[in-house]
Amino acid sequence: MKNDKVLKAIQFIKEDDGRTLKEHLELCEIPAPSHNEGMRAVYVKNKFEEIGLDNIRIDEVFNVMGTISGTGNGPVIMLAAHTDTVFPIETDVKVKKEGNVYYCPGINDDTRAVAELFTIARAMKACGIQAQGDIIFCANVCEEGLGDLKGVKHIFKNKNFIDAFVSIDNPVTGGIVYTATGSHRYEVTFRGCGGHSFADFGLPNPIHAMGRAVNTIAQFQVPGIPKTTFNVGIVQGGTSVNTISASCSMLVDIRSDSSDELNRLSLELQKAVDLAVQEENKRWESSESVAAEIKMKGNRPAGIQPKDCTIVKTAWEAAELLGIEPELRDESSTDANIPISMGIPAITVGRGGKEGKVHTIHEWFEPEDAYLGPQKDLLLILGLAGLDGCLKHRIKKL
Repeated sequence: MKNDKVLKAIQFIKEDDGRTLKEHLELCEIPAPSHNEGMRAVYVKNKFEEIGLDNIRIDEVFNVMGTISGTGNGPVIMLAAHTDTVFPIETDVKVKKEGNVYYCPGINDDTRAVAELFTIARAMKACGIQAQGDIIFCANVCEEGLGDLKGVKHIFKNKNFIDAFVSIDNPVTGGIVYTATGSHRYEVTFRGCGGHSFADFGLPNPIHAMGRAVNTIAQFQVPGIPKTTFNVGIVQGGTSVNTISASCSMLVDIRSDSSDELNRLSLELQKAVDLAVQEENKRWESSESVAAEIKMKGNRPAGIQPKDCTIVKTAWEAAELLGIEPELRDESSTDANIPISMGIPAITVGRGGKEGKVHTIHEWFEPEDAYLGPQKDLLLILGLAGLDGCLKHRIKKL
């Protein structure tokens, strides 16, 4: 904070706040459900080129990356935000304003964070800041839902030299997510021959079998620590009120901070489905039968780091220096799951501004002191990567 270039960069981000908001709102109106982020990728690539980043590229899955090269004496830090939202492609994403509040589905999670990447990179370039290590700015895809962290999985499955990873993706500006809540997500489909509810009464019914399974799932027992949860989130199927459906399905979400608990509940789910099918078929004296198929639709690995590890302490201090109240948030699944599960230091930190109704069509954003988020993250990445003549990097090179 005593370094002239850093002080100028912090002031630059504050003065750049209007442009950041403009870019933020432009991004909002580019629809980007998971697996459909291509248009946003082009926008981000153009911005990275305007800013003057090096090695700009869009990879095979539409992650966008650009680098501010370091002096070569420090670790490589990736600063990321995800471009996808939870909303279908047909969602109305026209931004509306009431007073100083902006409304748009996806305006916060994680569109705001992508815009913050721009202002941080712009400040570093404008003020001539070169860290000891490379800083890779990344707008990645498929963080949400059944996107299953595809973007970050793709980055870390390939050869890279990333020593630490920071994702901007939390509603609390001073928030620090340091654990990786894992999840297994399954689509369970029940099938039978189907028929008329009166004329063919007595046939095993896929929907009744699914109901039996849901009843068993609802009685699962889970520990409080490590926190473990289960949920049947979507059920669908049927043709009419007087039809024995030929098929139906449900989506099941299992989460835990423990890999062992994830695996245990996954086995319990298999048993619940098998038992439901057996009981439904046994209920009726019929030559026809119901069968079930379980497909894994998502697999997010679990992991944990100490609360006092270097990357967490650096994020905490960066927030405090700017008068932001830091807050450890340990129950979440984010892009940081992947590097944490691989033993690479990683956290997810908060966006700037005020926000609410996230993941609903009534999502809103108020840009009050929104510049504090990117100011904090500038200090964070410089603390991790090091700055010649100012401080030594805190993260070890792999």
